[in-house]
Amino acid sequence: MDNLTHYLNLPEEAKILDLACGKGRHSIFLNSLGFNVTGLDLSKNSIKEAKTRESSSLHFDVHDMRNLYSTQFEVVLNLFTSFGYFDDQQDNQKAFDTFSGGLKDGGILVLDFFNPTYVLANLVPVETVEREGISFHIKRWSEKGYLYKSIDFSDQGKSYSFIEKVELVAKNDFISYAAQAGLSLVDLRGDYNLSAFDESSSPRMIFVWTKK
Repeated sequence: MDNLTHYLNLPEEAKILDLACGKGRHSIFLNSLGFNVTGLDLSKNSIKEAKTRESSSLHFDVHDMRNLYSTQFEVVLNLFTSFGYFDDQQDNQKAFDTFSGGLKDGGILVLDFFNPTYVLANLVPVETVEREGISFHIKRWSEKGYLYKSIDFSDQGKSYSFIEKVELVAKNDFISYAAQAGLSLVDLRGDYNLSAFDESSSPRMIFVWTKK
């Protein structure tokens, strides 16, 4: 986040929308730098927790990123793979239309997503991770344009199983969604150090667009 704010060189008290903010840790950090921040997320439980940190310049609301919010911002952020979870691919374009609609003219959209080419080439199919005495058995695979991760573990005599699913959205698809929403690509970075993007070796795709 430090790298990103320095890179963007935002004016003091810029209005920032943190879209899919979770419990608000990035919103809170951005607010501590002096920015006016709104965090939105679909999870009522996450927003309930985030609201305990609200102030006159930090606000949180439950909201679906496919629906336009009532305020426009200088910056919209969608970070750490908070995209690609829709069942209908047409919702991808709806989300980008919302991103664009939430920006003032000349505003900036930053979207951070894993690089599918890199992830598939370096996929760890099976692993076991130990955390606080619990063994988490993890499997990863790709199927029909989606990346899956299953997590199985036992705790206090009970067994648990979860599956995560995210769409393998390609770089050119993101660029197309943005263009249709009236956004112009100005930069693409490949990791959290904001190194130049390389299709084969960059773990992330950090897009920067501006609203025409």
